[in-house]
Amino acid sequence: MGTSVGRKIDIIRARVQALHAESRLALSGEREFGVEQVRALSSSLLEMAPLVARSAELRIAEPDAAVQLDRYKSELRELQTTLDQIRLMLLTKCAQMQTRGGQLEAVSKWAGALRQTQ
Repeated sequence: MGTSVGRKIDIIRARVQALHAESRLALSGEREFGVEQVRALSSSLLEMAPLVARSAELRIAEPDAAVQLDRYKSELRELQTTLDQIRLMLLTKCAQMQTRGGQLEAVSKWAGALRQTQ
């Protein structure tokens, strides 16, 4: 796409795709998905927001933009699925940590009681 809008869409889509790939790797335990990744993803989505808001206008003025915007929309759907999976993974880890915290507290109480009997 030769227009500046088209180039901007391409650049943002490439960043979102890279971040999406990283998030999929996080699901398999090969990468971390933390605050930095969330901020980078949020930044890219915010940068794209004005173009999405103008999508009806861009589809008429720049027909090539319609294809790019449709791809972006499709990629966002896939990203949403991945982010939902990450959310579940993080909730599971949180629950495991809470369980371990409860176990640690029980062991600590047991050790304290043992010390008192000695």
